[in-house]
Amino acid sequence: MSLFLNRLVAQFRRRKVVPVILTYAVAGWLILQIAGITFEPLGFPDWSIRMLIIVTIAGFPAVFFLTWLIDFTQEGIMFDLPLWPSEGGSPIQQKKPGQMVAILLSLLVIVGTGSMIFYLLEQFPESESTVVDNKVTGSPLNSIAVLAFENLYGKAESDYFAAGLAEEILNFLAGIRELNVAARTSSFRFRGEQVDIRDVAKLLNVKHVLQGSVRREGNRIRVTAQLIDGEKGYHVWNKTYARNLDDVFAIQQEIASSVVNELKIALSVDSKNRLQKTSSENIEAYIFYLQGREKLHSSQDADVMLASRQLFNEALKIEPAFSRAYAGICETDLRLYEISNSADDFSTAEKACDKAQNLSKGLTSEVQVAIGRLYGYRGWYEKAVEQLNAAIAISPTSVDAYIALGEVLTMQLKFDEGESAFLRAVDLKRNYWKAHEALAKFYYETERYQDSANAYKVVTRLTPDSSVAFAAKGAVYWMLGDTQQALTAYERSLQLKPTRQAYTNIGSFYYYADQFDKAVTMQMQALKYAPDDHRLWGRLAESYRFIPGQRSASQAAYSKAAELALSNLEINPDDWLTRGKLGLYYAHLDSVNEATVLLEQAVKKSQRDPEVLYLQALSYLRVDNVEEALNLLAEAVAQDEYFRLFIGLDPDLQALKDDTRFSLLLPLANTQ
Repeated sequence: MSLFLNRLVAQFRRRKVVPVILTYAVAGWLILQIAGITFEPLGFPDWSIRMLIIVTIAGFPAVFFLTWLIDFTQEGIMFDLPLWPSEGGSPIQQKKPGQMVAILLSLLVIVGTGSMIFYLLEQFPESESTVVDNKVTGSPLNSIAVLAFENLYGKAESDYFAAGLAEEILNFLAGIRELNVAARTSSFRFRGEQVDIRDVAKLLNVKHVLQGSVRREGNRIRVTAQLIDGEKGYHVWNKTYARNLDDVFAIQQEIASSVVNELKIALSVDSKNRLQKTSSENIEAYIFYLQGREKLHSSQDADVMLASRQLFNEALKIEPAFSRAYAGICETDLRLYEISNSADDFSTAEKACDKAQNLSKGLTSEVQVAIGRLYGYRGWYEKAVEQLNAAIAISPTSVDAYIALGEVLTMQLKFDEGESAFLRAVDLKRNYWKAHEALAKFYYETERYQDSANAYKVVTRLTPDSSVAFAAKGAVYWMLGDTQQALTAYERSLQLKPTRQAYTNIGSFYYYADQFDKAVTMQMQALKYAPDDHRLWGRLAESYRFIPGQRSASQAAYSKAAELALSNLEINPDDWLTRGKLGLYYAHLDSVNEATVLLEQAVKKSQRDPEVLYLQALSYLRVDNVEEALNLLAEAVAQDEYFRLFIGLDPDLQALKDDTRFSLLLPLANTQ
């Protein structure tokens, strides 16, 4: 043994193993130091530095083996296999033992290196490289999903309370910049399902999942929350709170704080302040508020908005200074204004937003979204974008903020930016009907009708009981020239619920089919639901024009349409489409100068939008300027081929059917 050890030490010295290993260790340490300083600023992924450490450690046995095996001599690179020379033995006896030792040594090095790599790789959580939809993605650091809390009360009407509690905790966490929180509907989609938390974590690409349950009995609640490791599925933290209902806000704040503490997140001063802020609303008012918000996000029908507004008002009866309830009323009334075009609805929305802004102590994202949307309707686009960006800064996963931002950017004709905002909203909440509806409406307004039809298919799948969604879907199919699918959608809309949208769209269908009596009937039905909508009065007027003996009725309807359109322009003078429609109303009222000025302004403000060009062409026909009308129609068709459909069916244009230039603008089927 003594002889063996002496010879082994001699071989170490002869082969210079120790100096090489030390040199490798120093070089590896320097490389790791440089990597630690430079990898993060260079944008390298988090796992890259760890993988470099693995490679460096695994290199030690490899360097040892190569140093032992290879010798650099004057004759070149030599493979020095024998462990030591034999004294007095034959060459064959010296060679055999050396080869066996070299082979055994090689096997040991290979097995040892492989075992070390596999051991180190096992120390990394799978969430660093999770498979989601067949794509490998790295879970963000400090990432979490908050699942909808389970309602143990046993009554379905209490689901909103359990969901609202979880959503408030989610909002707490989403306001912390240092934490990456999965969007509400991305995580709430699992409500009522038995799912493996590890699968949820992989699907949502998060490291941790927060779930819980709520039991409410009278004035007592019992809330249980568990923070779960998304990779291994075990509990990191859990706690049960059994308190009075009035303590629900403190419970929300305590759970959010516990999550942050368990994740050991270093917070900025701003994040600490946000986390320590506790709501002070009356609990009964808060429950009404949760119900109102649930209604607000459940549909787009007018009656649902009215029910939502009533619930917000119930909250305000209990807590008159509840700023978020006023923001909810602002949102519902803006939605009603969009449906009815009534200046009264806008006025009540504006008053509610003013109240919310004045009462809010440090604006919340809900208040800022409502104000931003109001500013957008006002035409104060820069102020609207400022408010909505502030809302997103407070709550980066606020889908409603991205939807409102997309709407404002579209009003500014910033279509690429607007589409990006809508797509971001859809990405955050893939099963939220409102995000898909906003995207569908954007595609409709930008003449991308097939994209709009595809998006409305999703909307009607997510809200199969929404009459407004089917009415809008029918309008898209009408633009695509698919009258059968359009009528099917309109009829489905009326089966679900009579609405302004369904009646006026069917009325337009009859108008273009030269069935003017039926068109009048449908527009009159629509006016029962939105008597202050200038668009309905304008469509009623144009239908009356083609019925013998109804000129006075047509003129009266045009006058009413012009009066209401002026009210809308007082709210937003930059509304170029309303300005263009008002110009056409004046043209039919024989106020030629006013019509000309308004339509020129609308064309300029819209950057020559094809719909406005079409309106201007119709106004020129009123004064028999056929040449200019044909030029405008040609320009509209050049921008949007779908206008060929209207040109072929519009009763006002039938007088041009013998004109050669006009025939070139018709759909191909009509020119063959």
